[in-house]
Amino acid sequence: MGILSNDIDPRLQSLYDHWFRVRKGALVPNRRDIDPIAIWTVLPFVWMCDYIAESARFRYRLAGEEMNIFHHRNLVGTYLDETLPDTQREKILAKHRRAIEAPAILYTRGALHATTHPNLRGERLLLPLSDADERATIILGATVSHFDAAGRDRETPQSCETLEIPLSL
Repeated sequence: MGILSNDIDPRLQSLYDHWFRVRKGALVPNRRDIDPIAIWTVLPFVWMCDYIAESARFRYRLAGEEMNIFHHRNLVGTYLDETLPDTQREKILAKHRRAIEAPAILYTRGALHATTHPNLRGERLLLPLSDADERATIILGATVSHFDAAGRDRETPQSCETLEIPLSL
């Protein structure tokens, strides 16, 4: 059984497990402690965004190949809000800000909104990281979409479930 869900995608569970191991008693782990070899099964779906407090925007620091293919471009250097549909943008950004500001782990299942795939279901995991100090300033995320056998998006649920786990020492 996964910590987040009984049926969480095993790739997301492996990312969470690694994040938890490298946390080493800190509120959030440092980004330098994330080992790509330890998370190789989920690496194509992983992305990392820096939170720019002055503008309250998230800028992609890195994005796995599946994420770049999904969004039809290299995401590095672009902003998260540029990839979201207008109708869902603020709701989604608020979840990302909670991951940084609380800090908290957020796990979402169901409708995943993106401008390139409006009818998509899947799972997304947001894990806060620190950079220079112990304050969360980066999101380590992974998004796994679920397509049918023909490669088409499945019928999208109207909503999604989000589990938020506030962090404490």
